[in-house]
Amino acid sequence: MKLSLKNLLIILGALLVLYFGVQFTKSDGRSKSLRSELVEIDTAKATMVEISGPKGDVKLTKNNEGWAVTLSGGEKATKENVVKSLLQTLNTIEPSRLASRKKEAWRDYEVDSTGTRVKVYNGDKVATDIVLGRFGVEGQQSFYSFVRLFEDENVYVANGFMKMSIYETANDYRDNSVLRLKKDSLTQISFTYPEGSFALVNNDGWFLGNQKADSASVAGFFQGLNYTTSKEFYEDEVVNYTHSVVFSFSNAADIIIEGMKGNGTAIVKSSENGNEIFNDALLWDMIFKDPVVFAATLE
Repeated sequence: MKLSLKNLLIILGALLVLYFGVQFTKSDGRSKSLRSELVEIDTAKATMVEISGPKGDVKLTKNNEGWAVTLSGGEKATKENVVKSLLQTLNTIEPSRLASRKKEAWRDYEVDSTGTRVKVYNGDKVATDIVLGRFGVEGQQSFYSFVRLFEDENVYVANGFMKMSIYETANDYRDNSVLRLKKDSLTQISFTYPEGSFALVNNDGWFLGNQKADSASVAGFFQGLNYTTSKEFYEDEVVNYTHSVVFSFSNAADIIIEGMKGNGTAIVKSSENGNEIFNDALLWDMIFKDPVVFAATLE
């Protein structure tokens, strides 16, 4: 049966209406189901971050000196750039697909009270309020996390983001640096203990008194102190240190490590970090060496 031109035009018109109707419905459905962006933080304007989750609560505030973490005894300076890195990591959260629209599914994805809630403020305004849920791995290198905006019921999959990259305890944000030892310009190391003193002197090689020190022992000592950190923070004030090790350089200020040991404690204080004191037996053993350690072995 041949169709008239009029009938062909009617059919064509109907197809066009159907096509545009499908496109409109598809576009509208996507906008309601999947956000193109969840987090947008201007790191320069951020003034406070609150983190709450199973491991406790963390409060980070920006002051004239930089970022500080709030503790029960007051505030402590954070590690250099650690908060900036946190904000930049949050900015990498991008939704790849919708996991669920049901509140009943929150616990399955750990975006309820079992998740980690992160609030970022610009002054008094909340710039971001998001819950970070459980994570997973696809293949060997593809990972993702489930996330939810706090005021939204929808749960999203964020590919390439790991909840584990966000620190969840206050101590994780504290300045844990002890010593960054650059031995190239190091001229002398002076050890002062209650029982006596000794020094390692660099004179075209390391000497212990008038005797050449054991090179392997000295090298091992330096290697252990190349970049030294600790998370064993000590909260009390120390009045009287009994031990000291002074690192002297030809082109830089001395680095002074002080210590006190007794009653189950091994207290260490470094001039490299004026904000913190540590109670760390392993750290003590790395720094406060006996002279016999450096003595050359006679064969």
